[in-house]
Amino acid sequence: MSIMSSQVQNNGSGSGAVPQTARTRTYRTGNTTMSLREGQTLKGVVTDVHGNKITMDLGEGASFTGELEDASRYSIGQKAAFTITQLADNTIYMEAKGDAYLLGMDDTVDQALEEAALPKTDRNINIVQSLLENGKSIAKESIMNAIRLTSKFPENSVDAVITMDKLGMEMTKASVTQFQQYKEQSHQLLYKMDSLTDSINGMLTSIGEKVPRLAASVGDELLRLALNSTPTLEENELLAERTLPDEPTIPTFFDENGNPVSTGQLMEMQNDVPIFDSEGNKLTLEQAIHLLKEADPSLMDEAVKSETASDDVKNILTAEEEATISNEEEVTEKEEQAPTSAFGRMRDMFAGITDSAAGAIKNAMTSSGLASDFRTPFIHEQVGYTLSPEDRKEFAALIKDLPVSQELKDAVADGTALNRELLSELKDIFHKLSDESAGKLLSSKHFQGLVKSQFMSNWTLSPEEMKEEGSMSKVYEKMNEQFQALEHFSEETLGKNLFKDVSSTAKDMSQNLDFMKALNETFQYMQLPVKLSNQNAHGDLYVMTRKESLKKNPNKLKAVLHLEMDHLGTLDIHITKENTAVTAAFYVDKKETEALFSKNMEMLKDRINEQGFAFNASLNPKEKDVDIVKDFINAGETSIGSMQRYNFDLRA
Repeated sequence: MSIMSSQVQNNGSGSGAVPQTARTRTYRTGNTTMSLREGQTLKGVVTDVHGNKITMDLGEGASFTGELEDASRYSIGQKAAFTITQLADNTIYMEAKGDAYLLGMDDTVDQALEEAALPKTDRNINIVQSLLENGKSIAKESIMNAIRLTSKFPENSVDAVITMDKLGMEMTKASVTQFQQYKEQSHQLLYKMDSLTDSINGMLTSIGEKVPRLAASVGDELLRLALNSTPTLEENELLAERTLPDEPTIPTFFDENGNPVSTGQLMEMQNDVPIFDSEGNKLTLEQAIHLLKEADPSLMDEAVKSETASDDVKNILTAEEEATISNEEEVTEKEEQAPTSAFGRMRDMFAGITDSAAGAIKNAMTSSGLASDFRTPFIHEQVGYTLSPEDRKEFAALIKDLPVSQELKDAVADGTALNRELLSELKDIFHKLSDESAGKLLSSKHFQGLVKSQFMSNWTLSPEEMKEEGSMSKVYEKMNEQFQALEHFSEETLGKNLFKDVSSTAKDMSQNLDFMKALNETFQYMQLPVKLSNQNAHGDLYVMTRKESLKKNPNKLKAVLHLEMDHLGTLDIHITKENTAVTAAFYVDKKETEALFSKNMEMLKDRINEQGFAFNASLNPKEKDVDIVKDFINAGETSIGSMQRYNFDLRA
């Protein structure tokens, strides 16, 4: 919104201007003079709007008129304010103040509707208020356009529609609904996941108790969907602990007469000696050495040290070793040269911060009493995490007579069974059960708890999993796939949509993911459904730097990590990174949490600095919530009072 330059009448007449300092000047307006300084705010009432000209009464006989390209957005009688940014010889440069612009809102709205000859209905009032808040014109034509636009989305707030229009975002029924949820801070996927899984359990109860003849087919299909996921990092680690590594199978080789060739004999062979595998295939010495080394590298290390090893064998092993080292160096070089996304860089940094502080924070929480009394030795994916000892006892009694292995029944009783193991066996036996037994199982609150836990595990990530490249993309792909399947679950399983709660919630969550994808065309933003040791926590990761800016300067990033946790409360981490210089500001809303972080802040600084960053951190009380619309989507947007400079003429 540009302002045309106008001449300013200085104190005195002719060329007898009074000498002034660089930051303070005196001007004549009407029969009075005004001493103005840079940084001063002028407040007044709009007395006239004509074309591009606006006149303001400053009180006590002082007024000024200036030219604004969009002066029509102001209304007669409205209060407004401008801050002086620069005083030149004949020009006053000013900046409109947004907060003051909204003073006298009610009078301004009434005046605008009267001038437009429109009734003062609640909807019309809301439309004009939203136009004002978004810095848009409130002339009759602008109001009428807003009325027509908002009428296309009668179920949504007018403010969401007008704000999206201001931002130039594509508007559909789904996108406006999602934008409104983001604007109202009701967009968190984690809490919607909880609502969706509760709706699923309600569906299972209804089927199990009212139509048990359908229990087997519904249980089988639902478990098929829930189990259609890759085991988590924690599941794999637990399985690795349970299973002893298999003994390596050493390949057997033979000479041309069919006699077995020992490893020692193989080490003494030359290149021209024929060798055969157990199936009679002829091998070169190099192929045989390679197979043996693959089977047991340690055995080969010992063999090559033998003084009896032939020169040909040593040359083969040396060549293989050099090739391995070369490949490893090539991979490392590619990894170092590969462009890392802003998300990846910020994710790695947050991982470093949390890793460095984790041990001390955990100990401090335990000693300070901040941690919950609830302690579990189980991971999220184990039965013992979801079911208490009493619950496990009840559930063990329920499945006592079911065709489930005794080993698994025992593991359920002590809580060590993985949900995936148990639900997989139950899926396989559903069609073997009577309608009554299948119905009881389906409507069991303990069974439903395990199903919910499996879905939540599919849709959340632990801090360790977040460090893995591509982990966020994978979990979002899984969410999208399963949300869409749940949206149509009852149609495909039962022939009609009987469970609208499940369908509508799943549809809303699919649209949420689509909206995030649209946001990421311009910004990088991602919700982080985080799986912590004793709880799930909602998180938002905002990379506040626009993508076009990242392309110009990929080493300069600004991001915000927002977390909501049971015991620590709400935590916002604002991070700015330029090359290796990193600044982090922690904002907490609990005094106990502030004390906890304060105690460990120096340790955190030291650990991050050790990783090669010039790291500084500050701890602050949290004063406001992160607002995805105001702080993120609107970041860098032009609005009245924030981005423009004006030059005005003070005159009689």
